[in-house]
Amino acid sequence: MAIIITQGVEYQQLLDDLRALIRHEMSLAKPSAAESQQPASDELLTIKQAAELLDVCVATVHEYKRRGLLVYQKIGARVYIKRSDVLAAGTQHQRTTKPARVRSG
Repeated sequence: MAIIITQGVEYQQLLDDLRALIRHEMSLAKPSAAESQQPASDELLTIKQAAELLDVCVATVHEYKRRGLLVYQKIGARVYIKRSDVLAAGTQHQRTTKPARVRSG
């Protein structure tokens, strides 16, 4: 173990040096972004994110879950859906367009 001599170093300088050292060590300890991210298809989305991706309301996503059209995972009290499952559901269930209302004159 190395000996650290702090004689002649002011308190504030010692704190600044320690903070810089800790930041450096923490940056080395972080996994790289490529290693820590899941593949995009396995990314877990919240119900709200899934609704935005499908361009539907949150209630529709809950209905898809209830009918078994979307497979979901519970982690604690929260519900998540894989991005790939959301995209697959989006291609299987296209939104229907309502005919325009015609007003009589």
